[in-house]
Amino acid sequence: MDEASPGGLKEAASRTQPLFNLSRLIHPVEPATFATDYWEKQPLVIQRADPDHYRDLFTLADVDHILSTSRPRGSDLRVLDNGKEIPISELASAGSGNLMNGLEVLYDRYRQGATLNLLFVQDRWKPLRDLCQSLAAELSAGFQTNVYLTPGGHAQGLKPHFDTHDVFVIQVYGTKHWCLYDSPIQLPVHEHVHGASAADHGTPVREFDLRPGDMLYLPRGIVHAATSEETASLHVTIGVLPVLWATVIKDAVEKMVMDDHRFRQALPLGFASDESLQESARGRASELLELLHATASPADMVAEAARRARLERQPVLQGHLLDIEALRSLDLETRVRQRPGLLARLTIEDGQARLDFHGKSVRLPADLTEELHFVTETEEFVGKDIPGGLDEHGRLVLIGTLVREGFLTLS
Repeated sequence: MDEASPGGLKEAASRTQPLFNLSRLIHPVEPATFATDYWEKQPLVIQRADPDHYRDLFTLADVDHILSTSRPRGSDLRVLDNGKEIPISELASAGSGNLMNGLEVLYDRYRQGATLNLLFVQDRWKPLRDLCQSLAAELSAGFQTNVYLTPGGHAQGLKPHFDTHDVFVIQVYGTKHWCLYDSPIQLPVHEHVHGASAADHGTPVREFDLRPGDMLYLPRGIVHAATSEETASLHVTIGVLPVLWATVIKDAVEKMVMDDHRFRQALPLGFASDESLQESARGRASELLELLHATASPADMVAEAARRARLERQPVLQGHLLDIEALRSLDLETRVRQRPGLLARLTIEDGQARLDFHGKSVRLPADLTEELHFVTETEEFVGKDIPGGLDEHGRLVLIGTLVREGFLTLS
């Protein structure tokens, strides 16, 4: 754990290194350079001539496995053909009237030129889930992965469009030709509607090919389109879901609405057709804005943003069911460790210790400060090693609590 802040705050993170992190994802560009020169500013294209760079994350054989062992569902699969999305329900109507033969109909669409777009693949593929966990811990944002499988023959799934979230694109099979256009809206959000045709974007401002092992970072708002070459193309998009300042401000306003009745009062009756009442309303609006500025705490706003960012990260609970079943055999000789990739926050103040992780808080007596510092700062240990004033039974209760809650796991 890092040194405690003046408020008694500490951060804990597993020392286990992930298979992939930002540094490896964007190598050879340094993360600090990416943060200052590219993030939310401009695209980054890395053509590294290393086709195996992302092999540990996803391959053509992996997408074949996912498709062959699951049934098509609209919640996790889209069929895209030259800008048109074909509803999954049409797969049933095109065949025997149900989805039992859906995979064959799906492949028929693919053979005819349609792109298969698998959604939220991190929920079904551990290497991509681990990547999202690693990036979320490192960048304080949520992450999701979608897979695009496009047949060869210069096929295109989507027309020129922009996304409302930043993406990293990693090419894992075949070659795809990319065209980037001018951005009509800087850093758009979901409320921005994009219905323009490709002709509205003019000619591309940049064109390039992505081959296996290459990567593209696209800030939200950059209009783009991609086309396969002679062979099939497979790429993974890693979508970034950061905490926006707009969200932070909205949260502060919503808190004021709940805390102060003046924000819940109505505008004057009849104000829409009475200029004098509108003048009075403008004065009242100024007063409320000043009140918000004077009352909202920047520290509280950022703390709430940090809480939101931590909640974007899926709990690391692999093996937890086995841990729960093994609790009855737990003793002070049992070796335990922090969960790999765990992010936790230990706060000791106002006579109470609070351990925040996995979107929840575990509250413990503040007189366990020495013991809690040990278990959160030591990656692996046995119960008899815990310092402090607890007797053997107390140490066993502490370890059992932290195993049961998912902070510790049995080695």
